[in-house]
Amino acid sequence: MDELLHTLARHRRRIRRARAADSALRWAFYASVAGCIGLAVSKFAGIALPLAVAAAVLGSVPVAMALREWIRAFSLRDCAIHLDRILGLEERLSTAIEGSGTMSAVVTADAAGALTRAPIPPRRVPREGGLLGGSLVILAALLALPSLERSGAKGDPAFEAVLAEEAAKLESLSNVDVQFKKAAEALKEGRPEAALAVLEELRSKLAAKMLEGAAGAGAETQKELDQAASSTAAISAELARLGRTIHAPAPAVAQAKLERQKIVEEGVAAAADASAAPAPARSSSSENEPWSPRYDPVIRKYFGRVP
Repeated sequence: MDELLHTLARHRRRIRRARAADSALRWAFYASVAGCIGLAVSKFAGIALPLAVAAAVLGSVPVAMALREWIRAFSLRDCAIHLDRILGLEERLSTAIEGSGTMSAVVTADAAGALTRAPIPPRRVPREGGLLGGSLVILAALLALPSLERSGAKGDPAFEAVLAEEAAKLESLSNVDVQFKKAAEALKEGRPEAALAVLEELRSKLAAKMLEGAAGAGAETQKELDQAASSTAAISAELARLGRTIHAPAPAVAQAKLERQKIVEEGVAAAADASAAPAPARSSSSENEPWSPRYDPVIRKYFGRVP
């Protein structure tokens, strides 16, 4: 009995190792497919992808699933049932494990002999394991493929110099507004399109602040607005030089300027109307004052009668 248990324990370790390896291969393929999809989206859509974090997450998936398979409950009885099924031993092993009584020694000897004589079937690699090589080749090709977001810009000293200069200018105003810092960080990371989006949003906010005449909106706000506009123009010019697509800026700034111009024109027109309006005509004293009887003698003297 002890010899049979020892043999079953050895088979159980082998089966658990095989199951853990199959699970790791299967989930490694799924993780590689997910990595291919993520890299394709990052490369062709120009979306920044944290490669270190993504690699750590995807690499931990097959390890976690293999560990889960290894610690899954798989007793000697479960191993005996499994071997009975794949070796065609007609429940000899499970009967020997569970049996007791006078015939247990005979049953155990028969089960041990059957297990020794039965050929172990060759291990089959899961289908995902066979496809893993192809997915890894595709993943390597996508890693080597240059990103569309950086195409035409990488290694251009003039472009990098302009980005560094504008990032320094914007970072000097980071204590005024956090969006200046966001735009500077985007430029340092080589994402000028993202910096342009932040600057357009900032310009819209500053223009609205100037329009509303908010507290503190004066020379400093105008300086910030001019810097945002200057950086936007410089970055857009470099992107246009490199042939990269520049999205149209949001119309909020232009709209704010038009509204401001309209308010100024309305104020000037109202002042002109007020200065050109004629003074109200005064009523004559004869129409407003009542007739006094003391004038009756004078009227009689000259006209001979009272009106």
